[in-house]
Amino acid sequence: MLWINDGKDEIEERCMTNIVSMPITHQVELDDVFFEDIICTMFEGGSNYWVGHIKIDHPDGDKPIGVPASTWISGALNKGGKITVFVLEGDESVVLVKNMIVSGLSKWAENYQNHVSIVTERGKCMIDAGDIDADDADIILQYALFNDVVFG
Repeated sequence: MLWINDGKDEIEERCMTNIVSMPITHQVELDDVFFEDIICTMFEGGSNYWVGHIKIDHPDGDKPIGVPASTWISGALNKGGKITVFVLEGDESVVLVKNMIVSGLSKWAENYQNHVSIVTERGKCMIDAGDIDADDADIILQYALFNDVVFG
């Protein structure tokens, strides 16, 4: 109920007294399309200011011509492959596997709750990858590789 009068503070106080906050935990499903979308955002926009290059260790060998890099990378991770990420400055490299992305995503969701969009589709809870922008994808990748935000 909204009370309208000249006392604005009174209106805000009455409105705010009925607000209750509570934590909600969701078990979300991350499908292959989600991983491909987030990998695309990570490597083609979010982290290109600090990632020099990557080496894809795909169980199927070399990337066929015409296959998008994000499709090939997510396919490698889904099949147990790994991605070596080389930092732009220096000689540092870090190996990335799929469960590290899940860990980075979990830490991002915990620390950036206001950035997470949960959607329910066909009775399943999923994170909306379309709402993860380049900055968020960069943070997720850094959490996955370093367990902290090191760059930016």
